[in-house]
Amino acid sequence: PKTVHSFHWPTIFMPFTARKIADMFYPQQVLPKASIPALVKEVLLYSQTDLEKIRAIWIWICHHIEYDVKGYHSKDLKGKTPEEALMTGKAVCSGYSGLFCEMCSIAGIKCTAIGGYSKGYNYEIGKTFKGDPDHDWNAVYLEGKWHLLDTTWGAGHVNENCSKFTFKYVEFYFFTHPTLFINNHFPMDENWQLISPRISIKAFENMVFRTGEFFNIGLTYIHPDVQVVNTVNGRAIINMGGNSPTLFMYNLDGRKDCALINLTTYGMKLEVLPPKVGEYKLKIYAKLLNTDEKMYSFICAYMIKCNEVDDSFKMPKAVHNPLGPSWYTEIKGIIEPSHPEPLIYCSDGQCSIKFFLDKELSFTSKLTCDELDIPDDVMRNHVFKTQKDNSVEFKIQLPSSGLYVFTIFSKEKSSRSSTFSHLCEYLISCTNEDVHLATFPKVYTSWTEECELFEPLSGILPPNTVVAFKFKIPHVKKVQVYGKEGCPLTLSSDGYWEGTCNTLDAKNLNIGPQSDQHDQY
Repeated sequence: PKTVHSFHWPTIFMPFTARKIADMFYPQQVLPKASIPALVKEVLLYSQTDLEKIRAIWIWICHHIEYDVKGYHSKDLKGKTPEEALMTGKAVCSGYSGLFCEMCSIAGIKCTAIGGYSKGYNYEIGKTFKGDPDHDWNAVYLEGKWHLLDTTWGAGHVNENCSKFTFKYVEFYFFTHPTLFINNHFPMDENWQLISPRISIKAFENMVFRTGEFFNIGLTYIHPDVQVVNTVNGRAIINMGGNSPTLFMYNLDGRKDCALINLTTYGMKLEVLPPKVGEYKLKIYAKLLNTDEKMYSFICAYMIKCNEVDDSFKMPKAVHNPLGPSWYTEIKGIIEPSHPEPLIYCSDGQCSIKFFLDKELSFTSKLTCDELDIPDDVMRNHVFKTQKDNSVEFKIQLPSSGLYVFTIFSKEKSSRSSTFSHLCEYLISCTNEDVHLATFPKVYTSWTEECELFEPLSGILPPNTVVAFKFKIPHVKKVQVYGKEGCPLTLSSDGYWEGTCNTLDAKNLNIGPQSDQHDQY
């Protein structure tokens, strides 16, 4: 079947825009009645059109009938009549669809219950569907055509072992477009697919498993669109996109350290690197950025088959998803990155990462490598930050070859908090075993964000050598290199303090204002 990459909500919802807010929420507030006719009469009190009647019945059932978890596990309790569903306030899918049909019939709406296979809470990737149907839903006839809906899934969800039900209204399953409904509903009577061409049960089994939340949060594209994905060179890549800023998480058989997430425009690229050969269940979760919802929703699942492991790449322990710059980091205040991709290769062990700033921010950073046993205070000196005007630059000199995690933290300058928040993260790869770069010069608190270092960039200088110095240090009248001998620097016409100094056999050289008691830069 063709994959649906985009869709538009049916225009059948348009009549609701002119209705009073109170009328729209009225059915939800109606209490259960002693009989179904009495209930329908009150639920439809403010409904005039057939669409309004269907909508009112749908709203009432989704907010008042609880999924019967005990009934699901007991054959004796599974089948409930519409009357029993109303009396107990509980039902399994057949009870939901039966009650909906009965209420529609009383309201004069043409409705039918549909039985078939579903990819619900207990669905296992790779499952073969056979035998009796495992789910029921409905179709209603309105304005010359049939429309699909599922009150069971519209009401909420159960946990993994179906021992607890949680009311959580899902709008997606009301008048769902057939090309989307077929993702997780396969009717026994193929006529109820309501699509052309119709698909086979085999095609249904092979379709990637997407929950209603996938569409509910505005995602419209996913690739690959098959549920079983084989790795290539030890990696499997999943791409998806949508209509709104979305954040993502994943779970690979309980592990969260086997994949890299790179946010794209309203979507993501997920690169999965299984730790060893075998089959893995991949679950992907998402949430909209601009929402009060704190929890990520389960949106889709894959079976990842790994036939070989990429031994050349070992996932760093300190990695923090998502990686690299994106629309999310732009919101945080950094724009126009010099390196838009999250993985940086540097054969000579040196790189420079630069951003322009959209906010007044202060920064700190951290460089780590699992393969090296170097103290944090030493590793910190392998990064040199320069911030001026509306930009910030991080120069990096790697101590040796390896795969590094470079993390940038920030906070707004106006904030009273001393806490820096995670902003952006890169992976830096160097395979050149000849790389052994020294640290940058050590800087002190007097080194402000307006200062710049041009040379020397190495913190370790050779003895008895004449070394050229070049700095930009504002708001001082004189600058000097302090060692065995003092070497004053000269301010050039373009604002740089420049000069040379012989290192002689001095253990340390310090840069500071020329005075009797100088601050160290």
